[in-house]
Amino acid sequence: MKIFNILTLTFFSVVLFSCGTQKVAHEGHNKEQAHWGYTGAHDPSHWSDIKAAYRACAGHSQSPIDIDHTQSKQLAHKNDLKLHYGKSPIDILNNGHTEEFVISGDNSLTFNGKKYQLKQFHMHTLSEHTVDGKHFPLEIHFVNKASDDTYAVISVLVKEGEESDFLAHYLSHFPEHEGEYKAKGKLDIMSVLPSTEHYYHYQGSFTTPPCTEVVEWIVLKENPTASKAQLKRLHQLMHDNYRPVQPLNQRVIDVQ
Repeated sequence: MKIFNILTLTFFSVVLFSCGTQKVAHEGHNKEQAHWGYTGAHDPSHWSDIKAAYRACAGHSQSPIDIDHTQSKQLAHKNDLKLHYGKSPIDILNNGHTEEFVISGDNSLTFNGKKYQLKQFHMHTLSEHTVDGKHFPLEIHFVNKASDDTYAVISVLVKEGEESDFLAHYLSHFPEHEGEYKAKGKLDIMSVLPSTEHYYHYQGSFTTPPCTEVVEWIVLKENPTASKAQLKRLHQLMHDNYRPVQPLNQRVIDVQ
C-alpha cells in the first residue's frame, strides 16, 4: 500500500511539474515561439523564410529605409498631422526584443483626416532608419493603429548630447529581462516627443515580423538628445535590435 501511495504521489508530482513548465514556457513565448531575432540563423536576412506568415518581409515596400535627401521631394500639398496625446499609466514591458511603454487611455493622432489610436512606443539601438547613410544611436517608434488595421508610426531619431529627462526618470525601471514594470502616476506622452512640425513621410511596413506593408511612416526631423551613459545603458538592455535599411524601390519620400 505504501509503495502504491509513493508511486501515485510521484506520478502526480511529475504531471504537476510538467504542466507548470508548459505554462511558464507559454507565458514567456515572445522570444522563443516567435522564432525571429537579430542575430544568427533567425536574423533579418532570414525572416521571410522562417514561416509563411512572414513572407511580407521580402516585399517591395519594406521598412526601415535610408532617408536620402537627393531622393526626398517637397510636395505641393502639405500632409496634415495632428497629435492628441495626453497621459497614460506607466507600464514598461521588456518583450524579449525591445523596451516598450504600453499605452492606455484615449491618446490618438490624425493624419490626413484619418484617426489612429496610440497603442505603444518602443525603442531600437541603433536607429533603424538612417539619414544620408548614417545611423543614430537610438530610435523611438510611436505605434498608432486605425480601425481598419492600418498604422501610422512616428519615428524619433535620438542623437548623443545632453541627458534626456524622460530617460533620467524611467531608465532605471526598464526590465533587464522579459517582464513588466508598473508604477503609480502617469506619463506625459508629449514630454517624450520633440517638435512634430517638420518630418519625412513615406509608405512602408512594420520593421519586425510579420513586416506587413500597412504603415504610414512619419520620421521627425528634429532630434532630441540622450547622454552617452543613457545610450550605453539602453544598448546593454536591447543590444543591436535594429533591422537593416531596405530598398526604397519606386516609393517617394516627401518632406514636410
